[in-house]
Amino acid sequence: MRDRIVNLLKIGVSLGLLALLVWRIGWRETWETLRQADARYLMAAWGLYLFSMVLRAYRWQVLLRIQKLEATLSRLTSLYFIGTFFNSVLPTGFGGDVVRMYELSKQSDQGTESVSTVLVDRLCGFVVLFIMASLALPFSYHLIPPLVSAMIVGITVLTLLGVWMALNDGVWRWLSAVPLVKRLIGMPKVQQFRFSLAAYRTRAISGALLASLAFNVLLMVFNYLIALALGIRISPWYFLIFIPIISFLLTLPVSLSGLGVREGGYVLLFGQAGVPSSLAFAMSLCVYAAAVATGLIGGLLYALQGYRELGGNSG
Repeated sequence: MRDRIVNLLKIGVSLGLLALLVWRIGWRETWETLRQADARYLMAAWGLYLFSMVLRAYRWQVLLRIQKLEATLSRLTSLYFIGTFFNSVLPTGFGGDVVRMYELSKQSDQGTESVSTVLVDRLCGFVVLFIMASLALPFSYHLIPPLVSAMIVGITVLTLLGVWMALNDGVWRWLSAVPLVKRLIGMPKVQQFRFSLAAYRTRAISGALLASLAFNVLLMVFNYLIALALGIRISPWYFLIFIPIISFLLTLPVSLSGLGVREGGYVLLFGQAGVPSSLAFAMSLCVYAAAVATGLIGGLLYALQGYRELGGNSG
C-alpha cells in the first residue's frame, strides 16, 4: 500500500511539473518548435543513442570479466535495451538497473557479483561524467553562475570520496568497530558484496572507464545534435557542464521516469545560456522521445525473451 502511494505521488509530481512548464511556456510555442525540427539531426542523434547501448554493454562486459563472469556482448546489449524500457515506465531511473540485475543473476550462481557489476557499471558512467565536467570548469566557469560550478565540484568530490571509502579496507574495518553497523557488515551477503567490490581494484577497470568516457562524449554529441535540430546554436561547453547535472537529477526518485524533473532541468540550465524556454523544453522532450523509442525496442526484446522462455518451459 505504501509503495502504491509513493508511486502515485511521483506520478502526481511528474504531471504537476509538466503542467506547470506547459502553462508557463505555452504549448503552442513548444508544438511549433517541435514541428519545425530538422529530422536529419534527430535521426542522427537517435542513431548515436542506439550505438551507445552497445558501448555501455561493452563496459558492463569488462566489469563482468573482472568478476570472472562471462556474457556475450549481444546478450548484454539486449539487457541494456530492456533496462531502458523499464526506465521509461518505472518511477525511477534505477528501475532498469534492477531488471538488469535480476536477468543477469538468473543465468549465474554468483548473484552478488552480478549485482555489483550493475552498480559499478552505473557508477563508472556517473564518476567519469562529473570528472569531465569538473575538468572543463577552468575553461568555462565564466559561462555559468558560481552556484552551478559549486554543485559540479561538490558532487564530484563527494562521489570520488564515496568510491574511495567503498574500496578502502581501513574504512570497512572502522565501520566494523561501530556497534550500530557491526552486525550489518558482518552479514555473509554484505561481506560477499564487499569482496566483490575489492575485485575492481585492478588495471582492468581502466577499460570500463574508457568506455564510460566514450559513452559520455556520445551523450554530449547526442544532446548537441538535438539542439541543432531545433535551431539552437550555443557553445558545446554548455553541454559538458549541464548534462552531468541533468543526469544527476534523473537519478532522484521524485518523479515518474524523470518526467518534469528532466524538462525543468533543461529549461532552468539552458536558460542560463540564453536558450528560450520553449526551445529548451522542446529539447528535453526530444531527448525523452529518443529514450522512449529505444525503450520500445527493449520492450519488444523482453516480450520475445519471455515467449522463448515460455516455449522452453512448456517443452
